[in-house]
Amino acid sequence: MKDHAPEPQTALPTVQRFENVMVTPSPDRDTPGVLWPDFEQQTLARLRRKDRPVCRPPAITSGRLRIVDAPAIFVSMYDNHFGHTVAETVPRLVQALAECPEDWPLVFTTNAQFRAPHPSPMFRAVMDWLDVPLERLRFCSEQIVFRALHVAAQAEHLGSRQPTPERYLDLLEARVHPKLPDAPCEGVTFVSRAALPAEKGFHAAEVYLAACLRQLGVQVVYPEELTLPAQMELYARSRYLIFSEGSALHGRQLFGRRDQHISVLRRRFRSHLAEAQIAPRCTSLDHVSCFGGALNVIGPAGRPVLHAMASLYRVEPLLAHLEGIGLPIRKVWNTNVYGHVRDLDVLRWLARMYDPKVAPWLRPSNAPDHILEQLDALELGHLSDKAAKIMAGESEHLRRQKRK
Repeated sequence: MKDHAPEPQTALPTVQRFENVMVTPSPDRDTPGVLWPDFEQQTLARLRRKDRPVCRPPAITSGRLRIVDAPAIFVSMYDNHFGHTVAETVPRLVQALAECPEDWPLVFTTNAQFRAPHPSPMFRAVMDWLDVPLERLRFCSEQIVFRALHVAAQAEHLGSRQPTPERYLDLLEARVHPKLPDAPCEGVTFVSRAALPAEKGFHAAEVYLAACLRQLGVQVVYPEELTLPAQMELYARSRYLIFSEGSALHGRQLFGRRDQHISVLRRRFRSHLAEAQIAPRCTSLDHVSCFGGALNVIGPAGRPVLHAMASLYRVEPLLAHLEGIGLPIRKVWNTNVYGHVRDLDVLRWLARMYDPKVAPWLRPSNAPDHILEQLDALELGHLSDKAAKIMAGESEHLRRQKRK
């Protein structure tokens, strides 16, 4: 709950100015591509996660080098993932927009695959939400030395336990709150992952939970089916917001404080996703202890692919929390129907994991026993025969492909 969160911060660090800074293309999310002076000693200019700098210095190559004399603002690497864009890019951008001249370009580094100036619809929607004209953006895909490069610290970042500074929320609200409904919050909204492909990760039987909540008058939304302004309007006018844990929760970071209550249905063990960032924006925040274990596949690197897990509910804590916020869920909940839908979802997830059309990095690199052991541990052993047939069918498909 919010009462146990650390004391709020107030101030923001000033925007920093550096001279003669080398900026390169960004090969990956952990290498934004800026060689800050005294790189290892820099803290606020570098990419931060879990309250410490995590980015690597870029590799400098010989060859063509461009010089830019005019002042510019570094924002981040260009990212096509909604959660990372909102949680790692926007927190540098808001202060820079408020405190730097409007004619200074905003610099994003890119990798070799990006074809500037064509950012994704998602990225354009976030920039539009912040009233950032696309013509102000500069996508850096070559080595450039900026004579005067400015950068704002990340006011909030992934995994941080430090609450978002009040000054940052003031700046964010001044920019976006005129777009939001000026009315008291009311009603309950459930932000669901059930419409996403199974390999994105989900709660088994979430579709059943959503159906039960609809019967109780809850508005169920699938954010990927809405425009960004429509999402923000729905979130802003809800008295109670329930999120299935995932990137959609970061969307709530796109505006500031409201008198509302936010619940996050955990999909991972003891997860506190975005707790320090969301808590200062609402009246109360609960990360609901409804994680009942999960099925996972092992990726090529030999580690579980955690973002693609099929998570199970701990049903009793889930129902108790919903009853606690005024939703009489037990009146419409049927344990047998829930169990049937959960089982179907587990098998659907498994078929997707073993589907040869799924991206190669999601294809299991483990033996079928890995899945069968998890089913037993999660008291889903009754699905073992069907699961084995799914996995055997995929194995046979791969053998046929190799013979060709």
